[in-house]
Amino acid sequence: MNINKIKFKALFQHIDSLENVWKFSTVNSKDVDFLHFRQRSEWLQWTGLHDRHGNDIYEGDLLKWDSYIVEVMFESGSFKILNEGNSDMLLWYCVPDCEVTGNKYGKALKP
Repeated sequence: MNINKIKFKALFQHIDSLENVWKFSTVNSKDVDFLHFRQRSEWLQWTGLHDRHGNDIYEGDLLKWDSYIVEVMFESGSFKILNEGNSDMLLWYCVPDCEVTGNKYGKALKP
């Protein structure tokens, strides 16, 4: 993982329209003007890993791995997968055999 490429995606809910919108940014880019927001939001950090199709894997993503659907979470300083209430497995264990299918908010990954 390139430490200069720490990326986030955020799900914003506009105050007036209540529409949910995904926005993507890196911490070191000029595209961080949306950090100064006045909306409800959820922030998800990039894990630095990719699925078998090359898609970025973010915290909160749902992954298809073998016959399981697992959720990516950050716990105790590590990215882990949550499966059937158990989060003892590190994320890198299922990479690159997994596939991003969505996220815990039920929204598409791309805007």
